[in-house]
Amino acid sequence: MLTKKISSKMVIPVVTAIIAIVFIYFGITKYGFMHEVRGPLPGFFPTIIGFLLLGLSILAFIGSLKEESPGFPIENWYPALGVLAIMLATLVIGMLPSLALFVLLWLRWFEKFSWKATLIGFAVIMAIVLGAFVMWLGVPFPKGIIYEMIAY
Repeated sequence: MLTKKISSKMVIPVVTAIIAIVFIYFGITKYGFMHEVRGPLPGFFPTIIGFLLLGLSILAFIGSLKEESPGFPIENWYPALGVLAIMLATLVIGMLPSLALFVLLWLRWFEKFSWKATLIGFAVIMAIVLGAFVMWLGVPFPKGIIYEMIAY
């Protein structure tokens, strides 16, 4: 009898395949895929992304059957933990300050840049974000709970 331990490398592709099927279902049935005259409907991109995700999920599941599960050192989790920290900080202090803190911390402590290089990189990135997204495009970034408490 052949027994194989179920690992996260098997479970994650199954979960992403389910998500892909939901995207495909809603993209086609609820939002529509293509109109004869107007072209793509709102479900066009979710359906395409759903099919791509489904294909990659199937490939990942097949690959998980052949490989031994690797270990997951903490260093591999830094980007994911950074994203979670940005999301939580966005709720509290707003998106722009949380992204600014992330850039500063990442360049200084994880990339080991000098303070001069960190501050120059920070200034360039913030100038691009503020200039392009805030001033030019007028993107309404989330302000955060603290700003909402102070402003109202």
